[in-house]
Amino acid sequence: MLRPMSALRSWLVPLSAAFMTGALLSLGAVVAGPGCQTRCETLEDCGGGSFCREGRCETECSTNEDCITPPECQGNLTNCVSKGRRCNALGQCVRGNASRITVVTRDGPDIEEATDIDGWDDRPGTGRAFIISELAIAEQNRGFDIDGRCRGPGECVDNALYRLGQLGNDQIRQGLLGGETLLLVELAGLDVDAKGLFRGSDRTLAVKFYGARDADDPFYPGNNFQIPAGEAKCCEFKINPQSIQGVPLQARARAPARIERWRMRSLAEVPIQFTLTVGQPPHPEIRVERVLLSAELTSNLGVIRNGLLGGAVPVSTLAQTENPYCRTLNNLCQRSLPDSTLIDLIASILPPDIDISKPQNGLETLEVGPTGRISRCSFADGAVIQPVDPSQPWTCALQPEMADGYSVGITFAGVGARVVGVGQ
Repeated sequence: MLRPMSALRSWLVPLSAAFMTGALLSLGAVVAGPGCQTRCETLEDCGGGSFCREGRCETECSTNEDCITPPECQGNLTNCVSKGRRCNALGQCVRGNASRITVVTRDGPDIEEATDIDGWDDRPGTGRAFIISELAIAEQNRGFDIDGRCRGPGECVDNALYRLGQLGNDQIRQGLLGGETLLLVELAGLDVDAKGLFRGSDRTLAVKFYGARDADDPFYPGNNFQIPAGEAKCCEFKINPQSIQGVPLQARARAPARIERWRMRSLAEVPIQFTLTVGQPPHPEIRVERVLLSAELTSNLGVIRNGLLGGAVPVSTLAQTENPYCRTLNNLCQRSLPDSTLIDLIASILPPDIDISKPQNGLETLEVGPTGRISRCSFADGAVIQPVDPSQPWTCALQPEMADGYSVGITFAGVGARVVGVGQ
C-alpha cells in the first residue's frame, strides 16, 4: 500500500478550463516579431515568443544558451551572470527549483528525493499545452497499480469503475465535443536544443493540469480541436481561474515527470478534478485522488496520444454526484432510482477497493438497503459511521471518515493548444 505523499500532496485541480502552446523562435524572428516592445496590459497583447513586463512586450531569449550565457556577456565571460537555465515559449529565461518529491515505484519502496524539477514554478501557460480531445473510462485491463497490491500474478491493474464506461462514455464524448468538458495538460520545462527542437527525452519536467474555457467570443466549440474549413485558427483557450492559486499564480495540480523516447510518465501522485458530463446540467465535479499518468508524444509535439490516467475516486465524491444511470432500468440498474447518487449504484455492485484514509485503517463497509440506497456505513472494525442527517441514512457516505475510494482508469488523447489568458 502506498505511503502518504509529502509536501507535494497538497496538489489539486478542477478539470474544466483553458490554455496555450508555444514554439521557440529564432532570435531575429522574435526581435522583428509584431509583439516585441509594443505596449501591453496582459499576455494576450504580446505576440508569440514575447511576454508582458511593466507595460511592454519583451523578449529575453530564443535559445537556452541565450539564458545561460546572455548576449551582453560576450567578451566578458568571467563576470557573466546567467539569467536562467532555459528559454521558455514566451522568450523568457526561467530557472528550475529544487522540490522534495516522492517518486512512485511499483517494484520497490517509494523513494523520497530532492530533485530539480524544470518548469515547476513557470507561469501557467508558458509551456507546451494540449487540449484533451478524447476522454473515456478505460476497459477493465487498463489502469495503474494504485494500491501497490496484486490479486495474482500479472493482476495488478486497478480499475474497479470500468463498468461505468459502458453507460457513460458516450455522454463524456458529447461533453468534449460540446465544449462542456475542457481539460488542459501542460508540459513545463521541456529541454530543447539550440534550434528549439525537442529530441524525445527529458529527465525532469513538470506536468500540470488545468480546467479550461473556450477563448472564442462568442463560444464556438467547432474549432476546439481542429481548424474548421474556411477558418485560420483553432484550439485557443483560457485557464479556468479555479485551476490556479498562490502568489505568483501557479497550477493547483502539478507533478514531476520524465520523458523517455517520446513516452511521458508522471513520477508522483496528484489529485485532479474535472466536470463529469453525464445526466442533466449543471454537471458535477469529480475529484480523483492518487493520479498517475502516462502518454506518448509525437515528434512535432503536436499531439499527445495513448494517454492513460489512473487514480481513486473517494466515496464522499461519489456520494455528492447525481446518478444519471438509474433513472431507467438497464444491465447495471435493476430498479429505478431517480433520486440516487453514484455511490448507491456502485456500492450495490462492489465494495471499496482502495484505502485512501489518513492514516490507512482498512476498507470501510457500505450496505445497500431495500430502497436501493445506502442504508449503513461502517469502519473496517465494524464501528458504525452515523449519517449526517439521521432521517437520510445514505448521508453517512458524506462523513469525512469515509475516506476510502474506488479505482478508475481513464484513457485520453489531445492536440496542441494555445493559452491566451485566464478566464473570468
